[in-house]
Amino acid sequence: MGKGKWNEEYTSLKQTKTLQGISALGIAFHHMAQKTCAPWHSPMVIVHGLDVFLPVGYMLVGVFLFCSGLGLYKSFKTKPGYLEKGFFRRRILPLIIAFWLSEILYTVVRLLMGEKMNALTVLWYLSGLHMANTNAWYLIVIPFFYLAFQAAFRLCRREGTAIFWLFVFTLGYTVLGACIDHQDDWWMRGEWWYNSILLFPLGVMFGRYEKPVTRFFRKGYWFWLIFFLAGFFLLFWQSEWLIDHRWGYYGEGTALKIPHRLMSAGIQWTVALFFVGFFFLLMMKVRFGNKALSWLGAVTLDFYLIHGLFVELFGYSFLDVAKSLVYIRNVPLYIAAVLVGSVAGTLLFRRLRLWITGRLIKGSDRPAAARVTEGPNEPAAEQAVLAQNRAAEKQKELEKARIRLQWIRRLILLVLFLGVCGIMLFGFQKNKVRTVGGLIIEPPEGYETRFSDGRYAVWEYTGKDRKPGNIVLDEEIRGDYAQNFADADAVLRECDWMTDAELYVNPYGVRMARGFARNGDYPERRYYVENGKAVFLLSMIEDSRYYSPEDCEQAMLQTADRIRKK
Repeated sequence: MGKGKWNEEYTSLKQTKTLQGISALGIAFHHMAQKTCAPWHSPMVIVHGLDVFLPVGYMLVGVFLFCSGLGLYKSFKTKPGYLEKGFFRRRILPLIIAFWLSEILYTVVRLLMGEKMNALTVLWYLSGLHMANTNAWYLIVIPFFYLAFQAAFRLCRREGTAIFWLFVFTLGYTVLGACIDHQDDWWMRGEWWYNSILLFPLGVMFGRYEKPVTRFFRKGYWFWLIFFLAGFFLLFWQSEWLIDHRWGYYGEGTALKIPHRLMSAGIQWTVALFFVGFFFLLMMKVRFGNKALSWLGAVTLDFYLIHGLFVELFGYSFLDVAKSLVYIRNVPLYIAAVLVGSVAGTLLFRRLRLWITGRLIKGSDRPAAARVTEGPNEPAAEQAVLAQNRAAEKQKELEKARIRLQWIRRLILLVLFLGVCGIMLFGFQKNKVRTVGGLIIEPPEGYETRFSDGRYAVWEYTGKDRKPGNIVLDEEIRGDYAQNFADADAVLRECDWMTDAELYVNPYGVRMARGFARNGDYPERRYYVENGKAVFLLSMIEDSRYYSPEDCEQAMLQTADRIRKK
């Protein structure tokens, strides 16, 4: 826009959809970066080139959340009766159908790629409680916030009060997320489920006060544009340092884990706010859009759900459970393959999703025999009869759609109920004895299983007489340390990350390399145990603020000495 002119449509549906299309593309690059150059991979598979996209995922999700809140408020204000009957059917049910359709697709592809599943695992995936498509978490979260929006704005007389309660709901959701440790068994798997969620009620609040906020930022526009850009970079680097060195989202087993997670989420909320604020300020002067971005903005939901499939199919492995379809190590070629596959997959998935959604929600088309040609020259009586027939047919279609909707709701409630029962029966009753490669691993007395999945376990001491730390079992070591090593001798030859490294043979003749590594400011006791084909890791962080080093040493040695052949 020229001097003194503004993009008056910078918050229009067209512009926000374009911004969401840009964000969807950025999220695809973020996931490709995680697959190619994330630091938790082995150095043998890391290929640099997309590193700049590694830390930006939550900011891009913040764009989606802000635009969702803004769009929801605008629809509420411009469409009479928007929150009344039919809100669930129009806004939420299509998202649930899209999520479950992607879960079915990913489960089928996982089976075709060779992932080993029993019937219970398949049912878990199809229920959606154990996610086959791990990128689809957004479609689990956003319906709850839509429902919170509906409840707040229907029950509260004043919009300001409704927005206040929406913020309260958001904070409650964040505290719940901070109380749940990282895990792979059900929902709320980690910080990405809540570290940008505040942008949703902020989007609603911006929609409420859009005109005065716009007038405010137009005064001194260039100052505010530079302020938001500079503030974003300064806050981003500060947040990275604080999360890596002071707070963080891990710290499982420590007394300060919840405060640390909330503080980490708080500063990342601020980073995401400055990131989104800068782009909306930019759109006051710059109109975004071209045909490609307009198309991507229109199919954002389908692209978001599908692109992860191709990220894995062309990566170094398929979801770490099988070989990929084709491993493309060259980064530009990998990007091209993922994007081409994602576009094609999006077109097919969208067509199928819309067809199923239309059948389940909108009702079937009228039979061909009922489509009668109408015109102004028809006799009035005949037109009246036709109108009556059309009204009756429409009423029948609505009744069929209502019955289908009732059954869908019942099915959703049944699946959720069965999933909760499954968690209660299978999720919390976990045997603390594990078997890895024919070896039995059993922690000492007083330890109980705090978390366990297919490759990872954490045992926590619940006794009162000692103060040892958590024992962590990693069956398939990832990251820089000891991945793909065949035996303890190979670890000892390469273990420049450990001090006091030595070979240890327990009373049952099981060989292991042991020593100390650093985990933040505290030592980490490690045992790399041979299992015949490779090594697995037993470790314990000896944080002197909470644990006794002597008790930690005793607990780890007892665990190591109990390892025996099955």
